[in-house]
Amino acid sequence: MWIRNFDGFVTKSGVFSVGAVDQASALLADALPEHLSGDVADLGAGWGYLSSRILSREAVTKLDIVEADFFSLDCAKQNVIDPRAAFHWADATVWNGSYDAVVMNPPFHTSRDGDPELGRAFISAAKRCLKSKGSLYLVANRHLPYETALEQCFAKVLELPGNSRFKLFHASRPKRK
Repeated sequence: MWIRNFDGFVTKSGVFSVGAVDQASALLADALPEHLSGDVADLGAGWGYLSSRILSREAVTKLDIVEADFFSLDCAKQNVIDPRAAFHWADATVWNGSYDAVVMNPPFHTSRDGDPELGRAFISAAKRCLKSKGSLYLVANRHLPYETALEQCFAKVLELPGNSRFKLFHASRPKRK
């Protein structure tokens, strides 16, 4: 059963953040640069809120929406109606591509217990998928220890202004070993 939330987005019972935009995604969306451009991936895209905000940038030429949860991806297909978008039912941690930017609010649960390794796997995937001058835009719960993984994967890591619950990062120039 579809649930229509604010601004006309639809979700389904059982997907993450059903009925409303989660606060972390809203924070990241507001922090995305106006000059975001080129080929972009939204890894772990959920029901498509960040994807819709990415596509508000006219200089984005292509957006790959990657989501492992079938029902979330089905919602994204309803919420993101833009010819630049391509939808992929896939595990973002093993995704391959070549992008100018990756945007993500990675999950950190595989069950009820938090698992920071899942977020680290998303960071590694972003490193693998980004072009040499590519950028990662990431939001995470404040308690998640992603700084070391970011520093291991990227030549430049900046923490952007977040809030008391969430931290934002812009990482660029993926390291090639």
